[in-house]
This record gives sequence, structure tokens and C-alpha cells, in this order.
Amino acid sequence: MDAATALLVDELSAGLRRAGDPVTAESTKRYLKSDLQHYGVRMPVIRTLVAGTVRAHGPLDHARVVSCARALWRPEVHESRMAAAILLERHVRLLEAEDTALLEELVRDSRTWALVDLLAGSVAGRLLLRKPAAVDTYRRWAAEEHQWIRRSGILAFLVPLGDTEGFPRYWHVFTATADPLLEDPRFFVRKALGWVLRQASRKHADDVYDWFLPRVGRSSGVTLREAVRHLDAARREAVLTAYRHEGRGAPS
Repeated sequence: MDAATALLVDELSAGLRRAGDPVTAESTKRYLKSDLQHYGVRMPVIRTLVAGTVRAHGPLDHARVVSCARALWRPEVHESRMAAAILLERHVRLLEAEDTALLEELVRDSRTWALVDLLAGSVAGRLLLRKPAAVDTYRRWAAEEHQWIRRSGILAFLVPLGDTEGFPRYWHVFTATADPLLEDPRFFVRKALGWVLRQASRKHADDVYDWFLPRVGRSSGVTLREAVRHLDAARREAVLTAYRHEGRGAPS
């Protein structure tokens, strides 16, 4: 890491420490069930600090973005790792399909949904819109048993399926990827499936309804609740009725 990059990381790290609040740190750590150190800096403040520090140091190229992100991730500090993810999010236009290796490395070391969701739902998804070759990596992630990698392989489709050009390109890829995961027993996997279906249904309710209805019997209540959120009343009731007819009762 060159001196200019090291200075940027040092200034941002110092800013995060100064902005911390012990009460917020304790409550956030407890809420996330986190084993990381917490300074107690809220997300809007972290975003402001990242933006301001980067702006003060001038434009970053790909190498410096990756170097900064790695350096910020290295300390086991929640806010520093959030800053690393935000830095990647702000510079996703510089990332290449090969940078999915970096994202995977960070996701495997995340240990909390809060970091996973930013890295996968935002960074990985935006990268897919720019670099379609990344899709094979995300399908592999979804097939893995590792909870956070699987969740990431699902959430990587969140942004693309909300995009006008992304939906027709990735809807069938997502559904083929998601179908075998509907019976995964883990909450964080089930919730991710529901979130992506909910996002897709905002503009493509017919597609979501037609795909999801025949699979209701294999789906969890967690997934169902999210998937039907933007369906009209008639479609929502049809899905709920099918769920009850499968002997599942009310979705929980």
C-alpha cells in the first residue's frame, strides 16, 4: 500500500473512532449478536465519512480502491469493515468480474448479515449489471452450503431484478438458481429468497406469481411473506390459500 493510500485509511479510521458512541456501540453489538469490536457509528455517518475522506484525497483507481478496502477490512471492527464495503459500493464502476474473488473473501469473513447484505445485495448486484460474466460465480455461491455465501448468491440478484434491462436477462437465471433452495431450513437463506422475489414483483408481479404459486408447498412462511408483499389482493390470497391447502397453516 502506497503512502497516499495509507494516509487515506488512517484518516478514515481515526474519523470513525472519533464519531463513535459507547451506548450505540453496545446496542448495535447486541442487536447484531456480533463478536466484532464496535465503535457505535451509525450508517449515515459512516457513509458521510467515507465520502468526505475520499473526496479530500482525490479520485481512486482500481488498485487503490482494492488496497483501501483490504486495509479497512483487516481490523476486526464493525465500522471499519462497513467503511470498506461502502468504499467498494461507491467505486463499483471500477470493479471487474474477477473482483468477485475479493467479495467472496470478505463475505466469508463477514460473520454478520449486516456486512453480507451490503457486499452482496449492493456491490455484487451492481457489479453484475456491469459485468454479466459474474453470474457464474453467483450461481456457484448460491449452491454452496456456507450460509453467508449462499445468501450472497441469492442477494446478488436483488439489484439486477429491479433494473429494466436486468430483469429479462436474469429472471430465469435467478429462478433456476432459487428453485432448489426453497426448502433450505435457514432463516437468512429463506429471507433472502423472499426479498429478491419481493423486489422483482414491484414491476413484474405476473412473473413472480406464475413462478411462485406452484412452489408454495415447498416454500417457507418467511419467503412467502416477503414474496407476496407487492402482489395485488387477489394474487396474494391465492398464494396464501395454496399455502394453507398444503397443510402449512398461516405463514410464520
